[in-house]
Amino acid sequence: MTNKTSLSLGENLDISNVSKLHSRLTSSLQKSSTIELKADTVKKADSAGLQLLLTIKREVENIGGSIVWKKPSKELVDTAVLLGLVEHLGLTTIN
Repeated sequence: MTNKTSLSLGENLDISNVSKLHSRLTSSLQKSSTIELKADTVKKADSAGLQLLLTIKREVENIGGSIVWKKPSKELVDTAVLLGLVEHLGLTTIN
């Protein structure tokens, strides 16, 4: 296993991309227990997308790994705030 795997979340973190993103995240998890999520380009996020990230975060933590956020977009953080998931996902708010 490598130390860290980086993965871009793309522009749309929504139900239309959940299946594809799940495959990419699962593949990343097989390579490394630490996953860096590049989230600076996320323009749209919904509950399905954030639910997937929450599930993956829990899986990573169950094997002793971690999720590292790289520049989460305002849109992503705003959606997480709206859904009450900021702390659960380990996000920080952006001013």
